[in-house]
Amino acid sequence: MTDFFETPAMLALDALMVIYTLWVFSLNDATRRARLWIGTGMFGWLAVLFGVISTQGVLSTDISSVAFYAVILSGVAAVGALLFGVTPIRQFVLSLDQRQLMLLQGVRIYFGAAFLIQGGLGLLPGTFGLIDGLTHISAGFFALIAAFAVAAGVQARRRAWFANAFGLGDILVVATTLAFVLLEDIGPHHPMMYAVFLPAPLWLWAHVISIVKLAGDRHQTNRSAPAVAAKHIEA
Repeated sequence: MTDFFETPAMLALDALMVIYTLWVFSLNDATRRARLWIGTGMFGWLAVLFGVISTQGVLSTDISSVAFYAVILSGVAAVGALLFGVTPIRQFVLSLDQRQLMLLQGVRIYFGAAFLIQGGLGLLPGTFGLIDGLTHISAGFFALIAAFAVAAGVQARRRAWFANAFGLGDILVVATTLAFVLLEDIGPHHPMMYAVFLPAPLWLWAHVISIVKLAGDRHQTNRSAPAVAAKHIEA
C-alpha cells in the first residue's frame, strides 16, 4: 500500500488532472484538435517529468533550498511563457470564463487527499501532510463552490475572489515551505514533485487569469450565468 502511494498514485493523479482539465476546456468552443494538442503536450510533459524524477539525473540530491526554489519559479515562468507567448494558446486560455477557471481547481481535492494519506503513511512529514492535504482539499472545494455560484449567478464575484485568494495563497505557501523547510527531509525527487511541476503551475496561472478578469471587469462573473439569475450577483 505504501509503495502505491508513492510514484504510481501521483502519476495517476497527474493523469486524472490532465483528463479533467481537458474536460473543463471542452465546456467552451475549444475544438477537438486544440484539446488533442493540449492533452498531448501535458502528457508529454508528464513523461519527461517521470524520467527526471525516476532517474534522479537532473537535479542534484544536495541542491540548496535557494536553488530549488529558483527551479520551481523557473518552471512557473516557463509555463507562463508558453501560455502567454504562443498566440493560439494565449487566445485560448484568455477565452476561458470564470466558471471554467474555477472548475480547473476542483481536482485539487484529490491531491489533498493523497497528501493526507502520504502524511499518515510517513511518506511526508506528518504535520505537513495534514496541513497541506487539508488546504488543498479546501482550495478545491472553495473553487467548486465559486464555479457553482458563477453558473447560478449568486454572490459569484465575492466567492470567486475568496477562492482565488485562498487557492493562490495555498500554492505559494506550499512551494516556499517545500523549498525552505522540507527539502532536506524529502529531497528534490520526492513523488510530491509530480504535483509541484505539472498541476501546480497551471493552477497558479488559472488563479492569476481569474484575478485579472475579476479586477478588470466587475461583471465578468455574470457572463456564463443564466440571465434570470444574473441580477442576484452581489458585488
